[in-house]
Amino acid sequence: MNDMVPLLDRRDIGDRLSMMAMAKRIPLSASVEIIATCNFKCTHCYIAPTAQRGDVMSVADAEILFDQLASAGVMTLLLTGGEVFTHKQFKEIYLAAKRRGFMVQMNSNAYMIGERLADFLAEWPPEIVSISLYGLSDARYEEVTGIPHAFGRVVRAIDLLQARGIRVGLKCPAMTNTVDELAAMKAFAADRGIRFTYDVAITPQEFGGLQPLAQQLSPSRVLELDIEMNQDDQHLSRFFTNVTDKSASDNLYRCGAGKMSLAVNVRGGVSTCVASRQTVGNLFDQPFEEVWGALGGKTSKRLAEGHPCATCKFRGVCVGCPATVEQMTGLPDGYVQNFCRMTHLRAHRAGLHETGVPRTIAEGIPAHVRVPSAAARRALPVVM
Repeated sequence: MNDMVPLLDRRDIGDRLSMMAMAKRIPLSASVEIIATCNFKCTHCYIAPTAQRGDVMSVADAEILFDQLASAGVMTLLLTGGEVFTHKQFKEIYLAAKRRGFMVQMNSNAYMIGERLADFLAEWPPEIVSISLYGLSDARYEEVTGIPHAFGRVVRAIDLLQARGIRVGLKCPAMTNTVDELAAMKAFAADRGIRFTYDVAITPQEFGGLQPLAQQLSPSRVLELDIEMNQDDQHLSRFFTNVTDKSASDNLYRCGAGKMSLAVNVRGGVSTCVASRQTVGNLFDQPFEEVWGALGGKTSKRLAEGHPCATCKFRGVCVGCPATVEQMTGLPDGYVQNFCRMTHLRAHRAGLHETGVPRTIAEGIPAHVRVPSAAARRALPVVM
């Protein structure tokens, strides 16, 4: 008898786990902000500009938190900031996570990574180091981050990590002072065999500062960027077709946030994801089950009758997800017309919308739906 054991692709296993976790509300992944401050001074950032010097998680608190997350079923742990490598006890926190069996990922600007840190990570390899790339020259880096001579250091860090077999990802916010170099950044990443992504949503600072919104691209410029970055429209069409809803639903949260994932800020506050800064509880003061239950209550929310998003079949790919909308309006079920217009333009390009114009432009936005403040609307580019 010749029994064959079928081989499963890692992505297939991940998909199956995710489906089970979504159905049973098992938190498979968590992001933990171990420090809120940063060595860069990026004007688009929504966290670090309002952080306090003391916004640093201690090793003891991190260990308490990691024990809670491990007991709850978390497998993948993202360490983020601020800038994680500026934490004076980063190695201790990182090893505490590794020793508990987490698959550890990291967000970083890579400025602090030298030979010793690269050697340390090679000894205790992360799943991935996701690096924010802000340009392709020292001059552009200084314009975006306020730090001179940074680009060369970041490139060296990327080379050091790759030379040691550490997986690297590159990403960049698409905004007024990076948009002209994004295509070149994508080529830079491709030359090194690295995946490159960009994000078109810019949101206010954590405590309401509107300075980042001055760098938000207009919807039409976002579409131009998509065309520059993806010469073949077939990819976009396939992507939109696969994720477009075939039936309308008034469920507010369509992703895994609060269902199989959570985010913990430097003070222990729990939110749906790193983009959301509104917490539902605190893991330093409350049992995990209590906070996880409160998060489930938030993500079970439904859109009010007449909400323009309630019948939209493009919500699964909308720039205005509940987290970005919450940052813009104060409520996860608010409405941001700029984000809506970006999504409809993309759907039109994919051949799934006749005009690319949201109906709210002609019909208006219902009075009961929260929108950005007048000051925020003035700071944003014109929708058309």
